[in-house]
Amino acid sequence: SRKTLKRHQIMHSQKAPLALLEGSTFDRKGEMAALLFSRLWKVSNSTLFQMMLVTVLLATVLGDCGLPPKLPFASPINPLYDTEFKTGTTLKYTCHPGYGKINSSRLICDTKGSWNYSIFCAKKRCRNPELIIAKCEPPPDIRNGKHSGGDREFYTYASSVTYTCNPYFSLIGNASISCMVENKTIGVWSPNPPICEKIVCRRPQIPKAIFVSGFGPLYTYKDSIVVNCEEGYSLRGSSLIYCEANNEWYPSVPSCVSRVDACTDLPDISYASWERNDYNLSDHEIFEIGTELKYLCKPGYRPVLDEPLTVTCQENLTWTSSNECERVCCPTPDLENIRIINERRYFTGRCVYAYGDNISYMCDEGYYPVSVDGESSCHTDGTWKPKMPACEPVCSYPPSIAHGHYKEVILITPYPEATYECDEGYVLAGFATIYCKSFHWQHAPPQCKALCLKPEIVNGRLSVDKDQYVEPENVTIECDSGYGVIGPKSITCSETRTWYPEVPRCEWEAPEGCEQVLTGRKLMQCLPSPEDVKVALEVYKLSLEIKQLEKERDKLMNTHQKFSEKEEMKDLFFPSNQHTESSFINSTLP
Repeated sequence: SRKTLKRHQIMHSQKAPLALLEGSTFDRKGEMAALLFSRLWKVSNSTLFQMMLVTVLLATVLGDCGLPPKLPFASPINPLYDTEFKTGTTLKYTCHPGYGKINSSRLICDTKGSWNYSIFCAKKRCRNPELIIAKCEPPPDIRNGKHSGGDREFYTYASSVTYTCNPYFSLIGNASISCMVENKTIGVWSPNPPICEKIVCRRPQIPKAIFVSGFGPLYTYKDSIVVNCEEGYSLRGSSLIYCEANNEWYPSVPSCVSRVDACTDLPDISYASWERNDYNLSDHEIFEIGTELKYLCKPGYRPVLDEPLTVTCQENLTWTSSNECERVCCPTPDLENIRIINERRYFTGRCVYAYGDNISYMCDEGYYPVSVDGESSCHTDGTWKPKMPACEPVCSYPPSIAHGHYKEVILITPYPEATYECDEGYVLAGFATIYCKSFHWQHAPPQCKALCLKPEIVNGRLSVDKDQYVEPENVTIECDSGYGVIGPKSITCSETRTWYPEVPRCEWEAPEGCEQVLTGRKLMQCLPSPEDVKVALEVYKLSLEIKQLEKERDKLMNTHQKFSEKEEMKDLFFPSNQHTESSFINSTLP
């Protein structure tokens, strides 16, 4: 690490640098800084100079980290070009070859200027090597053959030998085998050794046949012959056959059949193809009586009758009648509001439109074609592509919006659309462009919301402060200390781009008992000179005193009136006390 400071409180005194240096550990750069620090401290006792030095030198001592340590087990993923790193910097490391990651591989520069990390790579341990030590016994001998291994007593792992057969014998199986390992220790030969057999296929006897290749009375394993038939005869079976390990020919020996006793040529069935059999029908010229052949209708066609698609060679050497194939029908479109421009049709007699037919059409006014460019074709599956010819009504004119207008309207198209924009001072809310589908507009038209300017509140603030507000946003007014809201505390941005209710104001509130001060402040604002203000205040004070005396007088009169009414009631019941009460009243009146 570059430098670390212990936690010490730095006091503003001449001993502060010593306390700082005593509680510190520095590297070479830090020691030089400390030496310079102590010398400069002795030069001047100025408090300002000392504070400046502390500020400058602390930047070199606290916080940032130097180069990270060199780790024996890992190195940074990215090259390091800097020599100083800010607090909080994170460096990613990768383990060296031979080490495996066991923890988070990151170094972090902490607030003390140190690189913080835990050991995150550990040495990998190698397992004990598993040596394959396996031996194979000499390869097995085979009858009528030998191998190339010689007379060795054993064979090591992966050794191989090759077998050959004695003359007139054929090798069946794999010629080479290798020494392999089972259960990690047992040596075995794999695959199984071949065998040598005397394979003999005799020349096949095929009346009326001509041997094209493969002449000879005897044939060995995998020998082949090619045969054909004399004129007037047709080959039944494969013309190419092989001698196999069972001393038989494969495929089976063909035969030559007289064309007089068989069906010749394949029947011609329109729009059909023959099913695949074990052999290709096109290679055959004749078919024996009773031969049944299957066929399929081509794509876009279907059988005329609900009967099997087969033909059979009959005793009269003719094929049974076939179930014909005809074009697949497409549904007849509704021609309402359609004007056909051009069409190509194959009249079948069973349906109006069939596979391969196509139509080009236009729509009456107020309608549009559902197919692109008004073209549709009948396809192999009996459907119209891209869609059945039809005309759909265009959407009605898009709805208008308040405080906005159309920017663009396109109606004569498969997908009508309308794009809106707002008047000045309003902003769009919703989809700017709406589309017509299935006779109606897919989305509601957008709205144009009013924009209200920020209200100016003197001696107050807004709960939400920004330059513009969108209808129907509302804000709350909060006045500064000593001021009160005059008007509504909450106002809303209205559709007319104004605030509703009207914007309130903040006015200074006089605390209880300070009304005179408020009046004096108003007088000072109205009168031209301090002398006039003083006279006005004296008059105001006198008026207040008069008001106070009038209040006391009214209070006394009220008390006297209540007392008189009470004494009159007593005179009705106690007349003897009249003289005393009159004396009391005379003494109390002024």
